[in-house]
Amino acid sequence: MNDNNNKPLIYKVLMHIVVWAFLLCLPILLSIHNDFNFMAIVEHWWTATFLYAIIFYANYLAMIDKLFFGKQKVVFFLINLLLLFILSCTDLTLKTVFFHKGWQPRNPMNFICWEMFSQILPLVMAIAIRIYEHWQEVERKHQERESEQLQTELKHLEYQIQPHFFFNSLNNIYSLVDISPERAKETIHSLSKLMRYLLYETNSPQVSLEGEINFMTKYIELMKLRTAATTIVEYHFPENTNGIEVAPLMFISLIENSFKHGILPQGKSELTFNMELKGRKITFETQNPYFKPVSDNLSGSSSIGLENIRRRLNLIYPNKSEFYTKIENGKFITYLSIDV
Repeated sequence: MNDNNNKPLIYKVLMHIVVWAFLLCLPILLSIHNDFNFMAIVEHWWTATFLYAIIFYANYLAMIDKLFFGKQKVVFFLINLLLLFILSCTDLTLKTVFFHKGWQPRNPMNFICWEMFSQILPLVMAIAIRIYEHWQEVERKHQERESEQLQTELKHLEYQIQPHFFFNSLNNIYSLVDISPERAKETIHSLSKLMRYLLYETNSPQVSLEGEINFMTKYIELMKLRTAATTIVEYHFPENTNGIEVAPLMFISLIENSFKHGILPQGKSELTFNMELKGRKITFETQNPYFKPVSDNLSGSSSIGLENIRRRLNLIYPNKSEFYTKIENGKFITYLSIDV
């Protein structure tokens, strides 16, 4: 983890080294085909580059963060004005004492003012770079907070599914205890397998579509144990999932709602569940008899499942999913597609 955190810093240091090395080598490269004058390069290029580096890093490493971002901009500009003046005087001293002994400019103050003006460029560059890096850091932290909030909300939505699913399954078992104890035992055994999947296999952001299909198949067979002979349940799932992964528990709420709200009190009921896989696009459709107002179908505990699906699709598959419900020919139909 620490190595990963240090990588951006290492890249940044290397970039600075490369840039300054290029600036130092540039006059040598330009003078290859001309008369090479080492002292002239030192005086006119390397000295200025060294002074520029002092201005740049004094601001980049310290003053911009402490003063400019610290809402002390007046102090920041006054200190930089003093720094520019000192470095300009230093440049004048080097020229008059070291490079050209005894030489004096006609107007020293004009020389110093011109030097100060020329040294504004590294100051502006330091401010621009730090503002950009500061913006990047703020944006990164904002994205991290959004990601943490997203993961927290997704976990909350998943935790809503599990108790809801368990509650419905216990109701199924309760209804079978007096009617058929043997079937109730089978139901408990099947439920234990389903709960094992819920507890241990769905902790990852993505699970295999094959695992989800096995889970849904077991659940449908479990629910069929308590349905009457007048209820026909049909389901079709793809046999080959091509290793595709999806967010866990994305389809189970639709199946739950069909069993809970789609079986007629009297007469024949048909429930169908169809999943198709075309490339990397998954489509899942459920159909069951419609015999209640939509407000009832979407009220109470059933609304948890449908609203949960809508919210999770918006979070996990934005602009890559479609979900709607409709009533057609006396059937309540749900349609869900995900492009993974």
